[in-house]
Amino acid sequence: MKRLLTTLALALMATPLQAQPWAPGQEPPPPPPKPADPAQARALETLRTNPEGSPAEQRKRYLRAAHALLHRYWGSREQPSLLFAGDQAKGCGVNRVEHPMAFYCPPSKEIAMALNLRRSVAAARGKTDAELLLLDLTVLAHEWGHHINVEQGRGPYTGGLGITVKQEELAADWRTGVFLGWLLSSGALSVEAFSQTANLMFEMGDYERISFQHHGYPKDRFEALTRGLGSQLKPGQRLGEWTVDSQEAFSRPLPPDPQDQGLGRRRYAVQRFEIDRSQQIATNVLGGLLGAASCVWGNQQQCLGMAMEQGKGRAHGRYTQRELTLFCGSGRFDVSEDDFGPQPLQRDGKGQASVLASRDCPAPASPLRPPS
Repeated sequence: MKRLLTTLALALMATPLQAQPWAPGQEPPPPPPKPADPAQARALETLRTNPEGSPAEQRKRYLRAAHALLHRYWGSREQPSLLFAGDQAKGCGVNRVEHPMAFYCPPSKEIAMALNLRRSVAAARGKTDAELLLLDLTVLAHEWGHHINVEQGRGPYTGGLGITVKQEELAADWRTGVFLGWLLSSGALSVEAFSQTANLMFEMGDYERISFQHHGYPKDRFEALTRGLGSQLKPGQRLGEWTVDSQEAFSRPLPPDPQDQGLGRRRYAVQRFEIDRSQQIATNVLGGLLGAASCVWGNQQQCLGMAMEQGKGRAHGRYTQRELTLFCGSGRFDVSEDDFGPQPLQRDGKGQASVLASRDCPAPASPLRPPS
């Protein structure tokens, strides 16, 4: 008897948490997913940059591989169904998936990816198929964020009992940032590709403050995304030629020219996120992108409406590539293409100039001690 009890206790201890959602009498739960590793992320990037078949076939192949990688990465108990345009859906009031639907439906555990980005996003026109696959990946990561929010919680956007659409969407943006940060850290995504993709993502957002379905202004969504990035990237970390200076700024040294030494300056290419409120407009933007958040609550009418029409006003925010000049001797900096001349380091709202100065400027010589 004692031996039997010991065996039973060991079996209970070995039962994974993933088995809890299955009721007694059902078939045994599937084994927990294997954790994702950087090699799998790099294999996904190889698939993106080495297309086979038609663009439509390549997109489905790539997104299915990304879908499997996201399942492993988050360690999800259950993998949602991945639906494309023309597929039949089972929940949230959607019978047939059509462009421009992109949503996660919790009751049926379905993710819809029925986007034709060139038809819907102005900045997507002129991009290559491979470039647009990264934007598709970002949207898919956002929809997976909704699934993991339901399954594992909303991270820093818990919101208590009064969870709103905005909190749910920002939590999904945060999880998107976590995943993209992991891709950057794994060497499967370059800084240039990330910033370009993030810019397209922000263009698709919904920025209508008074709307019940409001997803957050650019600053809200950017902070959520970079909060996720910051969980994977650390200041000083090298990403190819680039260095992480903060959660919102990257830099790489430019080759010195003959005048640099004489002027006591150092020059950098920098990536910095900026918001231009002067470009705010009120217009219809692509419906159904980045969420269909009402599907999270299972409201069929709202979900269907959200999947078909989500256009609201938006403000323009984007990563910009500039040249930053650091004057070590005077403790000043200058950024190209802005309205200001050289300024003290502490005037840099991004904090990047101070980070670069502390890292690269020679320390001032210590004063000589007077003779005793």
